[in-house]
Amino acid sequence: MNCRSIGTGCVSNGPKLWSAAWNVSEGTRFADRVLRFARALIVGSAATLVDFSLFSACIRLIGMTPTAARLPALCAGASVQFFGNRTFTFRAQAGSLSRQARFFVAAELFTLLSNFGIFSWLEPRVRGIAPEIVSFVGTFLVFVTFAYPMRRLVIFKLPSREVGKRRPVPRASGGG
Repeated sequence: MNCRSIGTGCVSNGPKLWSAAWNVSEGTRFADRVLRFARALIVGSAATLVDFSLFSACIRLIGMTPTAARLPALCAGASVQFFGNRTFTFRAQAGSLSRQARFFVAAELFTLLSNFGIFSWLEPRVRGIAPEIVSFVGTFLVFVTFAYPMRRLVIFKLPSREVGKRRPVPRASGGG
């Protein structure tokens, strides 16, 4: 029975094509997606705190130049980002650590270039706003449009649960 006409009163046992409460591709509720995004913001905040803290400590306590201090700070922040997203945001510990790490590094390199490019484009065009704020705005734009979707849909995506539920294909009997 074809139940595509609105208001026909038709009931179909077929798959639900659209619903405001469910993400068809993932089968997750909207509330679950909001909570996952909130967890990503928490992890990102923690990574930023580690990055800024180590950056400041390297400059103020150890006496490193800002350029030299940037590398260990970025690496520490990225480590918090990777392991926080893997365990807390996406709960993807069942996935391959080496695969996730390779994809994460590649995506972070692109993210870094995107952040730099957007900042370089915005900074001369936005007058009267501190460069730190412009940097945060650019970083957030990259996070929302690239980094978070990449982490959710590629880096920390686990194989579908349906894969494990498939029945084995029966073999033809080898009687002779």
